Amino acid sequence: MEVMCDTSFMMVLGSIPLRNIESIESSLGSLHFTVPNKVADELRHLESHSGPKRSRMARTALSLIGSKFNLISLPHSKYADEAIIKYSSSHNCAVATIDRELKTRLIKNKVLVITLRDNKLIIGNPKE
Repeated sequence: MEVMCDTSFMMVLGSIPLRNIESIESSLGSLHFTVPNKVADELRHLESHSGPKRSRMARTALSLIGSKFNLISLPHSKYADEAIIKYSSSHNCAVATIDRELKTRLIKNKVLVITLRDNKLIIGNPKE
């Protein structure tokens, strides 16, 4: 299953390792993480315009793109969240995010949300 990552999720990955992937994969199948080009742009901006800690987290997140995460190009949109919602709805993929507002909007659009709790991946809105 394709799992699109937003900026908040990538920033957390810049500071902690993922745990519990096997449990999620047993429920959903093999996970293929992708990062939209707009998210990569936001990470580059954070890397160059943030304080030392956030800059380091963004740099680490950027280093994951290409090695463990595939970069994908989405149609132009002013906001990354809008592009993520449109793409995930039309391509039936999950979204990994920590952003509470984005999670709410994705759930309203019937998109599967993967998030973190206690440094473990969890399904934010399990299928019924």
